[in-house]
Amino acid sequence: MESAALSQIGLAGLAVMGQNLALNIAEKGFPISVYNRTTSKVDETLDRAHREGQLPLFGQYTPKDFVLSIKKPRSIIILVKAGAPVDQTIAALSAYMEPGDTIIDGGNEWYENTERRMVDASASGLLLGNGGFWRRRWGASRALFDAWWGPQGLLEYSSYT
Repeated sequence: MESAALSQIGLAGLAVMGQNLALNIAEKGFPISVYNRTTSKVDETLDRAHREGQLPLFGQYTPKDFVLSIKKPRSIIILVKAGAPVDQTIAALSAYMEPGDTIIDGGNEWYENTERRMVDASASGLLLGNGGFWRRRWGASRALFDAWWGPQGLLEYSSYT
């Protein structure tokens, strides 16, 4: 699915939770760009979006194309394995981001790592926060974030039944 229009949001990391969250966002009518280092995951997600109703989901195969496919100021969710993969993904994407853009780490990351990353991101004018799911695989297909930890601390908490 290709589009000249820019997506409203982006999601990098298309394992089970990332793919389900991207499809959830697209199903709600929000155009979303997706990216994964393993390009077959992008293809798989595009195929599911097509099968599940021609959803407004657009696959990108490089960090640059991914970032540039999102409307400014950009909001990008990353759902990758905690630790070094988060740092690597932030580095790859932030090279093409601009001051005022936001990165949301949707994984279960240690708060001290999040705080370090927030300081690093703010030096480039980027906003970075951590949002988490506590509902395992199906949480991504039924809700967005249970909690958001960002520059202002814990900003929001919701409980889903």
